[in-house]
Amino acid sequence: MLKSVGQAGRFKARKFLKAAVSAFCVCVLAGWLAAGEAQAAPGQSLRIGTTSYTGKRDNIWETLLSHLQVKLNAKLELVRANDFPQILSMLKDRKIDFAYLTPFDYLQASRQVGIEALAVQMLPDGKPGYYAVLVTKKNSGLTTLEQAKGKTLGVVARDSVSGFEVQSWALNQELKLPLSAYFSKPVFAGTHLKVVDGLQKGTFEVGATNTKDLKNSCKLLGLDPAGFNVIWKSGFIPESVFAARKELPADVKTSFANALFSLNNNKEQLTALNIGGYARPGEVDFSLIKGLDAYLQKNKLPD
Repeated sequence: MLKSVGQAGRFKARKFLKAAVSAFCVCVLAGWLAAGEAQAAPGQSLRIGTTSYTGKRDNIWETLLSHLQVKLNAKLELVRANDFPQILSMLKDRKIDFAYLTPFDYLQASRQVGIEALAVQMLPDGKPGYYAVLVTKKNSGLTTLEQAKGKTLGVVARDSVSGFEVQSWALNQELKLPLSAYFSKPVFAGTHLKVVDGLQKGTFEVGATNTKDLKNSCKLLGLDPAGFNVIWKSGFIPESVFAARKELPADVKTSFANALFSLNNNKEQLTALNIGGYARPGEVDFSLIKGLDAYLQKNKLPD
């Protein structure tokens, strides 16, 4: 009789414990769902938004995606956006979890929707950024900014951070003059490649570009970067940033960042991706780009 009562008691205890655990799990899950942040269930994807993805034949993105999926043991989806406003909209609507952004776009998105920088991409030389520059042809005789005063200037476009905005803002701070007053005729070429090509062909005498695109453009045009003089150089500009929505679970953000950092020791994959790896945001100087961002919140750039 006593044995029978003991078994019944143990059965009731197990039943009560099972019910309690189930109730606890339901409460936790309800809390996650209320916050909109339950972790991805099997078959669901973590989504990365970018304006630089060109489709399934984009070998660089496909290589990176494959690496991340293996490291995270999850399915990742690339979401192609036409422009930054679309990225911003997708972040607001939670249609993407992560975004690959220029540092300037990252600062704007951080201010408007709340995102967190996870990693800064490094160039193949291992540096996490580059410099905006003004350049002239080596044989032009123009070796200083002062000598270039009154000369024709080729710039990229009004929304190009390192091909117009940094030069316009920084030189206005230094010289107290807009580009149109210091140079005789600013010409909008459209791309960094066209700036370097126009400079080489004599379309203009001074070109606004950056150290990264000067090197890349010279490679595409079959030119030697040593054939140009850098007559002015800005402060440091970070490379592109991987960022996450702030409300994502901390472990998801940490795992994603660590998956990127794990590439730093894989030289073969870095070569395939044509990058130098990833740096932690706290190790990168954002002061110049923050200064430009603060200025543009209150002012328009002078032409």
